[in-house]
Amino acid sequence: MTIDIHAHTVPEGFIAELAGVVPAATPKVTKQDDGWWFDYPGGRRSGPVPPGMFDLGERLSDMDDCGVDVQALSVPPTHFGYRLPAEAAADAARMHNDAMIEMARAHPTRFTVLGHLPMQSEEHALAELERLVGIPEIVGVELSTNVAGVNLGNERHESVWNALNAAGLAVVLHPGDVAGADRMHDHYLHNFVGNPTDSTLAAGSLLFGGVLSRNEALRVALLHGGGFLPYQIGRFDHGWKVRPEARTHLDVLPSELLHRFWFDTLTHDPLSLQFLLDRVGEDRVCLGSDYPFDMADPDPVGSLRSALVEHPQAIEKALTVNPRELLTRRPVA
Repeated sequence: MTIDIHAHTVPEGFIAELAGVVPAATPKVTKQDDGWWFDYPGGRRSGPVPPGMFDLGERLSDMDDCGVDVQALSVPPTHFGYRLPAEAAADAARMHNDAMIEMARAHPTRFTVLGHLPMQSEEHALAELERLVGIPEIVGVELSTNVAGVNLGNERHESVWNALNAAGLAVVLHPGDVAGADRMHDHYLHNFVGNPTDSTLAAGSLLFGGVLSRNEALRVALLHGGGFLPYQIGRFDHGWKVRPEARTHLDVLPSELLHRFWFDTLTHDPLSLQFLLDRVGEDRVCLGSDYPFDMADPDPVGSLRSALVEHPQAIEKALTVNPRELLTRRPVA
């Protein structure tokens, strides 16, 4: 059973429901020759995306075509909504979560859900997390790599990390509102460079801020192959040795906590995927496609098998064993 930990959805009918409750977060959806486009209040535009973003039949067909049995559904980053007022963000998160849960209940063998939290409000994030913990289709949460520009290791998020740790839910980090975006308007660099940069920044904040040290049950997945973390972990270690500010909340070398991260396979390059496997080990790599965006791998299973053809055990672990391990609840007793 192949499990994709990186798949986004805006369920059919959700946009119309959202418009009646949180119009400030509701995009206008239009069809053009190259696909569907989302135009958000404030001017942001996202697309093109194929019908599988919201059409369930198309999604299931696409999954079958590329050999994916199960998707862990998550919101696209344009729906994080961290700059909305807290009440509106909580309403939008609840509605999107419920729409994904409905998909998983309708097709329990094909979908699980990574819930969304309104992280700009500790009170509302904790309330939604408490609700989600009671829903079996929820296998984890997807958070942005920052919360409206605030790093994940900031103390204002501490109670949410404590609650996630206690619940034993997986945490999948997806870039959003990336650092340096003001210098990345051209050439789609906010995605090519900004996404892996912000994932690396998030990992550094969790490591050096002591979040992983204080919450020993947390399991965190980094998408897009983990950003630059696998390549730069040695720089983190060197910095920890020579810079006292790096040791304020971290008592061990950062590389000693590298095993606390999982990494998806979306590197777009076989040599990079081989390096990732060598660096983090065969127990920490999970299938990830980024369905249904144009930056997705249209054949994630095929790309994995081709890149790691000399590592058959690692392939099977990445397809099934590791995603299942990551997405299995392990509440703290």
